[in-house]
Amino acid sequence: MKPKYLTTLLLTLAVPYSSLTDAAANQAPQLQTDITFIVAGKTANFRQFDDGKLAALNYHFFAEIFVQTNGVINQAGLLTPGSPADAIAFTDSGYALEMHGGRYATESELENHYPDGHYIFRYDTPSTGAVEHIIALTNSSSNSSRIPDAPQIILSQAGERVLPHMIQADMALQVSWSEFKQGDQDPLGIVNDLVFVIMGDCHGKRRSHSGRPFENMPYLDYAATQFIIPAEHLMPENAYQLSVEHAIVDTTIMDGVPGFATFATTTFLDIMTLGGANEATACTEILQNFDAGQTDLR
Repeated sequence: MKPKYLTTLLLTLAVPYSSLTDAAANQAPQLQTDITFIVAGKTANFRQFDDGKLAALNYHFFAEIFVQTNGVINQAGLLTPGSPADAIAFTDSGYALEMHGGRYATESELENHYPDGHYIFRYDTPSTGAVEHIIALTNSSSNSSRIPDAPQIILSQAGERVLPHMIQADMALQVSWSEFKQGDQDPLGIVNDLVFVIMGDCHGKRRSHSGRPFENMPYLDYAATQFIIPAEHLMPENAYQLSVEHAIVDTTIMDGVPGFATFATTTFLDIMTLGGANEATACTEILQNFDAGQTDLR
């Protein structure tokens, strides 16, 4: 028996209401009270440079179980097509239970290790009992990948484009991105394809997050075009790390638990604020990545 996990999901959110999904409708199904949603997916990670050019970093498989406030998971594991008999244990990241596969230089390597098929979440909670929840990953569409194009990140302040190393710390930062061409509505009406924006500080701590589904707060879907990071989330003479993710999601619900199969691409961009700071508050380089997706395998 694995130990109980108790995760309180705390987010620091900047909220541009005009481009966010209505919070009133953004609640986990009430048939169970422990899990917010589960997700398994294949992702591509890219680095954006100051000149706007993009370079592939790695390809990755992951699975996560997000826990409701005061939710409890007694045990959890994942069965994969490559390991159909032995459940792979999840680890507690502090905001979700996670399982991460390796990182690969090409999508074909990722497919070899994590092929299309059924990925089975085994979990046991007080409100669901013991469950085997199947997430079907079907990555190929007409012999082409479903992983979306890498988003290009665009930065603006006071209505003017700004370079990543020329950010004013006393002004709100508008983060926008290239069109999510593959994004669409969910035919089941559960969750549309998603956009996530995160900003971490130089120490790898998340400072702004655009939100996730079913957490009783707004979040971004494929139709969103921008996310505002308020000035109070920025300090002068500090390096920050941004990510923008475009995620295609195939949805299901079982025993009141939403399940997503996702194919996603994330672009990472380091930014720097202007101004002067004292030795205690200045931080001019990224000391720790907030996301392992920034690993460069080129």
